[in-house]
Amino acid sequence: MTELIYEHPLNEKLRTYLRLEYLLAQLHSLNDLDSEWQQQAFFNALFDLVEVLDRNDIRPDLIKDCERCETALVAWANHPSVSGDKLKPVLQKAVRLQTELLRSGKFVGNLKEDKFLSPLRQRFSIPGGTCYFDVPQLHYWFNLPLEQRQQMAASWCHEFGLLLEAISFVLGFSREKGHFTAVVADNGFYQSNTDQHELLRIRYPIDAGVYPTVSGNKYRYAIRFMQLCDDAGRSNSDQSIGFELACC
Repeated sequence: MTELIYEHPLNEKLRTYLRLEYLLAQLHSLNDLDSEWQQQAFFNALFDLVEVLDRNDIRPDLIKDCERCETALVAWANHPSVSGDKLKPVLQKAVRLQTELLRSGKFVGNLKEDKFLSPLRQRFSIPGGTCYFDVPQLHYWFNLPLEQRQQMAASWCHEFGLLLEAISFVLGFSREKGHFTAVVADNGFYQSNTDQHELLRIRYPIDAGVYPTVSGNKYRYAIRFMQLCDDAGRSNSDQSIGFELACC
């Protein structure tokens, strides 16, 4: 049986973290530059990353979250059932990330000033704005030797190295805090209070024929399972749905 995991952020900070994780994964999957359309998608993901980071200075939040991870790890180190050998490298990573984030500047500083990328970013924000008659330099770039293009793409991706490591660490730590518990959504609906959690993780079987929608905040949330709209326009599920929930 195939199971899906749906994640929903309960505050704006986690929403931004998840967006960045999603875009970084896209960028990594596209940097082979195998085709013209993959190259177009690569630049779309690159400029979306720059846009999100330009609007949100997340470095202070990441520093605070790494510090919170360090505090939690130090507390766990005193627990007799926790292996110090396994905990030590994770604790060292939390401390190192804090130091590197404190020393770093804005994540997109160099990319915003790049003479090749800057005019392209403006064109990619316009529907159909990357036609070759608008950006002949992009047409030329697409036809450079593959190795040269991959080297340039790797240098742009390198700008996000610290961001990727910090986002992966903080989100991974957050996900590990939550444990899946079996619950039931009566008539496709479930609601509860939270202890100021930041992330909901919902695991459910795909053959249930539904998908979850979530509304709420760090204090209270509601989950409603929906069906794809039928010919009559109905979408709400009226069946009891068993699923697993982790509050992180």
